Amino acid sequence: MDNATGMASSMSMGLVGMKTAAALFIILALIFLIFFLMRRYGHKAGLSFGQSGNLTHVANLSVGPKKSVVVVRFLNEYLVLGVSESQINFLTKIHADHEDDEKFARILDRKTADSADDT
Repeated sequence: MDNATGMASSMSMGLVGMKTAAALFIILALIFLIFFLMRRYGHKAGLSFGQSGNLTHVANLSVGPKKSVVVVRFLNEYLVLGVSESQINFLTKIHADHEDDEKFARILDRKTADSADDT
């Protein structure tokens, strides 16, 4: 009789362990799902995750092993930076016009007007 209760006890412990592992898996899956959805759609809700709307990466040119020249846009200026494994050096800055944004807006207006005329 003692052997039967010991066996039932070990089976229930195994069942409890499997339920705990399944619950942990479900919780971790939910955390990763929420993280993925926030990364994917968070910018629409105003969540930025360390990404500033004022700073954008424009170009990157490798000039050697672990050395590159990077162009970033911050507000209305392009910053040219020398990046190596151990440091970042400011090389120059160039004033950026908003012409590109205006050109895009004009092209978009023209395309939407053309598509509205077609229908």
